[in-house]
Amino acid sequence: MRLALPSLIIFAYVYASLILFIPCRFWIKLVTAIVLLSVSQKYLIYQRIGHSFMAPNLPSFWLHLLEISYAVLLILFFLLLIKDILLLALWVSHSAGVDWKFSLSPPMRNLGIFLVGLVLASFGHWQSLQVPKINTVEIQLPGLPREMSGFSLIQLTDIHIGPLFKGNWLENVVARTNLAQPDLITITGDFIDGSPNVLAPDIAPLGKLTAKYGVYGVTGNHEYYFGADRWLPVLKELGITMLHNEHRLIADAIILAGVPDRTEKRYGGTGPDVMKAFSGAPHAPRILLAHQPDEVYSGQGRYLQLSGHTHGGHLFFMKWLISRFNGGLVKGLYHLDDKLLYVSPGTGLWAGFACRLGVPAEITRFILKSPETESESSR
Repeated sequence: MRLALPSLIIFAYVYASLILFIPCRFWIKLVTAIVLLSVSQKYLIYQRIGHSFMAPNLPSFWLHLLEISYAVLLILFFLLLIKDILLLALWVSHSAGVDWKFSLSPPMRNLGIFLVGLVLASFGHWQSLQVPKINTVEIQLPGLPREMSGFSLIQLTDIHIGPLFKGNWLENVVARTNLAQPDLITITGDFIDGSPNVLAPDIAPLGKLTAKYGVYGVTGNHEYYFGADRWLPVLKELGITMLHNEHRLIADAIILAGVPDRTEKRYGGTGPDVMKAFSGAPHAPRILLAHQPDEVYSGQGRYLQLSGHTHGGHLFFMKWLISRFNGGLVKGLYHLDDKLLYVSPGTGLWAGFACRLGVPAEITRFILKSPETESESSR
């Protein structure tokens, strides 16, 4: 499992920096080591005891406890790293004859760091479970006719209905989405974490989504982990038109295309093909739905791409790390040559890392503007 070794390294560093050199009884250090080691191997617990790395079948209490505990461990790693860098700077300054020191004793200092980590992790877990607010983004779409200026489109993504997010949460997301009265609704993958026979009632609220020009979606990588061939008929029954390397003409003015996630190739499918998705489309402004943001590098021509997948990096200080695995693309609006890309931080979150700090979820509402209208208003 890819996350086992990094988690083990995080455990070792946190234990060495936080506990190892604190004067206390041996049995306290031993018990602490066992607890921290167990938390660090959360994903192994999900796989072996919860029977699923992606959607662990565990009682809600234990799932929340493990998520908060793992978030504490990860946040402590970064806090302790800062502490140790400061201690190193203190040692260097002493060698240079500068006399300064921390006012707190090592045990009190480490206790304070632990409490900060616990508070941040608990708040981050709570924040990750909230029904997201609507974030309105205005985008000037090249080629959009003047009469279409003000066209509203809502993007939902990374809903991850499963162990953490249930039907009541989705009901609230749908209600908030419908209240905005969008012209079009798009869902850019990762609908679920589980099988249709278990999650069908929880995913059912998606059938209540209403928009003038319909609801469209594409698959994310998680759909393939739980049998996309079984999920696609369910999504179709809910009124969602899934685009698979194909396009539709919306309001006789906008080309909406969609590609499946690249994970489809691992399961015998064709995978994403942006050129095929736009093939035969008339000359009109174009929007592409693609779950993973770096798909933007595979397409040619001018279009707006809507993506998710990154969850915005989860924690504000992890943005740099997440960007390394997503072509430098994590969150927000990007201008890439002749393309526009919007990466949503997600509407929900994967149960395997349910913590958000400084990266709130969102229901993204786009207001498309015509360049003609914008040029007139600037005169």
